[in-house]
This record gives sequence, structure tokens and C-alpha cells, in this order.
Amino acid sequence: MFGKVYDEVAGNKDKYEVGVVKLTETGEVVSKLEEELKIFSVEVEEKKKKADATAEVVGVEKAKVEIENAKAEDEAAKCLVIKTTVEAKMKSVQADLDQALPLVEKAKKALDGLNVSHFRDLKALKSPPKDIEKTFTAALHLLCKYHPQVPVDAKGKLKTDNPWKTALSLMGNPQQFLDILIGFKA
Repeated sequence: MFGKVYDEVAGNKDKYEVGVVKLTETGEVVSKLEEELKIFSVEVEEKKKKADATAEVVGVEKAKVEIENAKAEDEAAKCLVIKTTVEAKMKSVQADLDQALPLVEKAKKALDGLNVSHFRDLKALKSPPKDIEKTFTAALHLLCKYHPQVPVDAKGKLKTDNPWKTALSLMGNPQQFLDILIGFKA
């Protein structure tokens, strides 16, 4: 019995010695890990500070980007309004042009029928019919920017008290006046 107890105590003693050795080794490993943890915690704290600083910069930049984005959206909305307005005006102008082109063609054909003798006949009139006077007044308005003898104001608009008298002065040379009108239509 003594031998049995002795073997048991010897086995326990070996187990305790192995346990003490393992505890010692574990304590050393734990102390090394604690030292590494201290180093890592310092590094982590530095990285955390850097990340916080970066996050702050990113936040400021994000706010700037959001402001610029809002401005860009406002400009895009304004541009859309302008685009819509321009497209509407383009349609209106095109419609006006489509209506005017046949009238221009008709006027060109009418000019083709003119000759010098018509202007000589007109020069003989001291007081022409109203339609003829209106026609020559319109011609003077058209020619005021192109013919140096047509009197104009500072804004380049026709300036005359008697358009028929002004037209007569331009018809001093009927062939030249006809050439001006024909040249204007081209």
C-alpha cells in the first residue's frame, strides 16, 4: 500500500513540476505578450489619431464637395431653363423665317420686273399715291445701313421728314438706284 501511495505521490509530484514549468513558461509568454501589447497599443493609438485627422479632413472636403455639387445643380437648372427658352425662341424664329421666305421670294420676283423706265416715270410724280410712298419709305428703311446717301440718325435709323423727297434724290440716277435695289436683293 505504501508503494501504491508512493507511486501516486511521485506521479502527482511530476505533474506538479510539469505544471509549475508550464506556468512559468506561460507567465514569460504572457509578459512578452503584454510588452508587445503595449507597443501595439501605442501604434494603434497613433494610427487612430491619424485616421481621426484624415476623417476630419475628409469631412471638410466632403462638405466642400456638397456645396459645389449644390452650386452645380443650381447652374444645371439655370442652364436647362436657358436651353428651354432658346429652343422655344428658335422654333419661333424658324416659324417667322418660314413665313418670311415666300415673301422674300415674291419681292425678288417683283424686283426682277423693274426697269429704268419705271423709275423715270416715278420721278415725274410730285405727290405719289400712298402705296408708292409707303413702298419707297420701306425701301429707304432697308437701305439706310447700306447706302451712304440715305440720311440716318446716331442709331443708324432713317432720319427724314419727307421720305418721298429723299427717295427722289436717290433716284437722281435711275439706273444706279435700280442697281442698288437689285444688288440689295442678292
